[in-house]
Amino acid sequence: MRNRVLFLFSKGVSHIGTRLFTFALSWYILSQTGSGLSFSISLLVNYLPQIALSLFAGNLSDKTSRPNRLLVLCDAASAIVCCLPLFHPGLASIYCTIFLLSAISAVFNNVIDTHLINLDGVDNAEMLKKLTSSAQFITSAVNIAAPSIGGFLIRLLPIQMFAVINICSFLLSAFGEIWLTYRPRRTGNDARNAGTRQRNGRAVLSYMFGQKKLRTFFIADSLGNFCFSAGVNVALPLIVTTTLGISSSGYGLISSSIAIGSVLCAMWRTKAPGDSRLQYPFLQLGLIGGCMLILALTACLPDQGTWVIAVLCVVMFTVGWLSVDINIKAKTTIQLFVDSDYLGKVLGMSTSISYILIPLSLVIAGAMSEIWPSFVLPMSNGILLVIALILLWSVDRKTV
Repeated sequence: MRNRVLFLFSKGVSHIGTRLFTFALSWYILSQTGSGLSFSISLLVNYLPQIALSLFAGNLSDKTSRPNRLLVLCDAASAIVCCLPLFHPGLASIYCTIFLLSAISAVFNNVIDTHLINLDGVDNAEMLKKLTSSAQFITSAVNIAAPSIGGFLIRLLPIQMFAVINICSFLLSAFGEIWLTYRPRRTGNDARNAGTRQRNGRAVLSYMFGQKKLRTFFIADSLGNFCFSAGVNVALPLIVTTTLGISSSGYGLISSSIAIGSVLCAMWRTKAPGDSRLQYPFLQLGLIGGCMLILALTACLPDQGTWVIAVLCVVMFTVGWLSVDINIKAKTTIQLFVDSDYLGKVLGMSTSISYILIPLSLVIAGAMSEIWPSFVLPMSNGILLVIALILLWSVDRKTV
């Protein structure tokens, strides 16, 4: 219990500080430059380290035998990086801060996910899913609260104070992580050959996609991220504001429904973790595809009334619930069933693939929105997702 509390405390305080800090940096960039391009550059420099360093982070995670020391080192390094805006508050230092924090985060998150199954107190698959669900609950709750708190504080505090808050949060997180205890890593099935294995990206991809049941997880998750980014993240603001003409308060209500669904699902899974079979949740991801089709339908109907807001709130609540449910299932399944000698590298490679596909999806969706009506985005991505899942499900059944 002590270990689990320390883990959740460390994760919670560091995430609160980081979310407040990134909110303040985004506001500063937009308020100082008024440029969408400058803001886009900040998103790009946040993505690049995750794409480039995820495999390196996986290698590092697999080699370390003292994960808590590496976690403390990452938090200490993040605290030092947050000092940059204190000494040189300018756009260049902010971009540099975002880039370095993202690079450290790539290592930190990989170490957390790789070694969570070996944390003292995580004795079985059910406890692993409960702890993952609790961590997801904290993340979702902070994502809801941080923008509201940050919007209030930004009127009272300069950007440098948000850096100080984040430094304190990283130091508190590091203090909690010092006391975490981990069991020795479980031995992989092929441990006797571990010293002669190839450690390059091609070997990791061969392992990831060479096992049929695991391959389904990686393909379905990548496809889901690609379709979700275009069919929901891009399409929803366009449909709500441009096609339906819903007010900003209505749009805020619809957007918050996703976060509410995420929080409630994470809370539910802490009480009812579910099974731990090596079986991808096809139904849940298929329902997200169905939600995209409902989103497209609301934009196509000729008679638009206030009922549309209620429908979209229900749809987005469902999307938030299903997304968290899939994420918990996928992450814990990888932690349970991937060979421990490859776990960190597999997590890193899957993260890298996702971060490559998401920007690609956003670019394609942005180009499509300039040519076709907004409802085409959720309709095409929903249909693509459902058809692909049916094919994957058919192939997966043959491997049983």
